[in-house]
Amino acid sequence: MNLNTKGLLPEHMEHRGKLTLKENLKIVENILEQRKIPEVGIDEEHIKLLLRLLSFMDTDKDPNVIQIGEREARVYTKLQRDSVFDFCHGVGRSGNLTDPQPKAPGASAMYKLTNKILESFLKFLGLKVNAIATPVATGMSLALCLSASRKKYGSNVVIYPYASHKSPIKATSFIGMRMRLVETVLEGHIVKVDVGEIEDAIKREIKDKNNPVVLSTLTFFPPRKSDDVVEISKICEDYNIPHIINGAYAIQNFYYIDKLKKALKYRVDAIVSSSDKNLFTPIGGGIIYTKDESFLKEISLTYPGRASSNPVVNILISLLAIGSRNYISLMKEQKTCKKLLDDLLEDLAGKKGEILLQVENPISSCITTKKDPLDVAGKLYNLRITGPRGVRKNDHFGTCYLKEYPYNYIVVNSAIGVKKEDIYMVVEKLSSVL
Repeated sequence: MNLNTKGLLPEHMEHRGKLTLKENLKIVENILEQRKIPEVGIDEEHIKLLLRLLSFMDTDKDPNVIQIGEREARVYTKLQRDSVFDFCHGVGRSGNLTDPQPKAPGASAMYKLTNKILESFLKFLGLKVNAIATPVATGMSLALCLSASRKKYGSNVVIYPYASHKSPIKATSFIGMRMRLVETVLEGHIVKVDVGEIEDAIKREIKDKNNPVVLSTLTFFPPRKSDDVVEISKICEDYNIPHIINGAYAIQNFYYIDKLKKALKYRVDAIVSSSDKNLFTPIGGGIIYTKDESFLKEISLTYPGRASSNPVVNILISLLAIGSRNYISLMKEQKTCKKLLDDLLEDLAGKKGEILLQVENPISSCITTKKDPLDVAGKLYNLRITGPRGVRKNDHFGTCYLKEYPYNYIVVNSAIGVKKEDIYMVVEKLSSVL
């Protein structure tokens, strides 16, 4: 940046001031040159400087522009500009989410930069994948993936190992595909789907001349166990059918990441995760990643029209602000808090004559209750504890499909960002209402 300050300052002060300016601009230049997640997070002022410089590249910032189109990023108040970090033209182009937008060189560069940094972050965690940030949350991101599967592979039926989660079910309905549920079974305290039943469902659909796509679930509330995504990936490879994984909060724990790494050796067409559950962003953004770059391109083609830049910018801000070193610290803290939660709930269960359910989940824990679990959860809410879920044994949420679970229970979470004091407080409050 060539600023002519000659004659405005003594020469030695001008030199010193430009040196400081150069060092500040160098931080922004490094982000653009390296295009990877920084090891140490960057402060907000330099992130704002980056966003401001990029946004000034968009044509609506041109002081001499003549705007005669029907879509010219005309914005009524500064509040609205601030809400999208001044990327008022949005991202993408009609018919392709990742295409550069002629009126928005800055926003287009910002989106490309976000995806590059997102890929570097996933590679840092051990996932060698291509990735895009999406301007829609998990359910709609799944819909984009299913739509791409229909277009590329002619998929017309979704095989869904049942998890009582409305988003994937609605995503399937939204794009007009039929869903074939594979029922859960009970094994000890764990609710799971038998992989053999998934393969049988695939065989039946193929026999009926259909083209199935499997939508598996890696992350869900216990006692529902993660689907065996590795074995499902092997089966999908054997039958040459697409496989999409719902990994809403898979990025925050190596238990899930290790499963994804193994599954990616076989047939995985796309994985969907949430930006808010993993990257501390406001709700509204998604992350889609895969080894298959051509399928990722197909996904971007399924998005109709342009998109708001807001969810994408929030992902970029989080990646730059957190940094890789701090994210690992947050992952370690999450794991430590989960161990503390289990220890405290085990002790509480012994005192109250309840059971800490033996489920396989690195994020959430379950404790039984002889009281109405909805009443318990309601009391916790009134005690200003948000997050715990009360589930009756005849409720299909997280339990056996069309069957009854042996216990009423409360689900308590220890997701990334939680603190030890949060864990102590929630167990103390839970003890008071059980």
